[in-house]
Amino acid sequence: MEFEALNPNLYVQVLDELELIPSTKPYQIIFYGSRERGDSSPESDLNFYLLAHSTDQMKSQFIDSISRALAKLEDVAPVNMIAGDADSLKLRLKIAEPGSIQLLEASSVFYGEGIWEDLKKDWEKYKNQEIPKKDLIHYLEKRVRFFKQQVTRNVKEEISQLERITTLTLHIWALNHIHDITHAELLKMDTPSEIYPLFTGLYKQELDDNTIELLELQTKIRKLKVDVRWKRDVTREDIHESKYKLISLRNDEEFMMNLWA
Repeated sequence: MEFEALNPNLYVQVLDELELIPSTKPYQIIFYGSRERGDSSPESDLNFYLLAHSTDQMKSQFIDSISRALAKLEDVAPVNMIAGDADSLKLRLKIAEPGSIQLLEASSVFYGEGIWEDLKKDWEKYKNQEIPKKDLIHYLEKRVRFFKQQVTRNVKEEISQLERITTLTLHIWALNHIHDITHAELLKMDTPSEIYPLFTGLYKQELDDNTIELLELQTKIRKLKVDVRWKRDVTREDIHESKYKLISLRNDEEFMMNLWA
């Protein structure tokens, strides 16, 4: 989906504002997610990835200015932005991390030029190589530890934490149990609506009851995430139930201890 079609007038306003934001190095904003892929629903949000040099990312004013500019698009749908630098994204591409594949295979440039285009060239080389499962699993396990230690400040962050841990747990399971996994499957794993049909279809023979329950929990948490973004009521009971279900399915005493700390 062309982002200009979302609201042409807003699009021009946002671009004009982004042009005026000072930065040490050139930066780009990448548009990705269901509205870019063309499989969105009326409740889909707008997903952006800020590709910026680490020196700029350390400046709160820089990040805040970009966030305020993109926030104009809230008239269309809730806006979600994450940030990273080219070097770290390149390392993620090299190990075929699902989120980085999403950014290079199913996205387009919203603003800026140069960085993403160079990464596309790198990805064309990496995608023809064998998936380094050991390195990828190690990276994903580190991400799980990061999210488990995250101190959430509000309901939105709490649900996002649960969603990331649940999804990463499913990614790690697939890498440990599916011997001939492909880059296309890793891309589907980073597409929320594709995870359940991928696992219950292609991986049906390998699934156990615990993983099926994880898939069902991931679907529930995704719904909570949508409800929060659209400012619908989410009860503490729903969050606690999901949290303790995840801890139980992961048999994760460490995460339980973090909650009590």
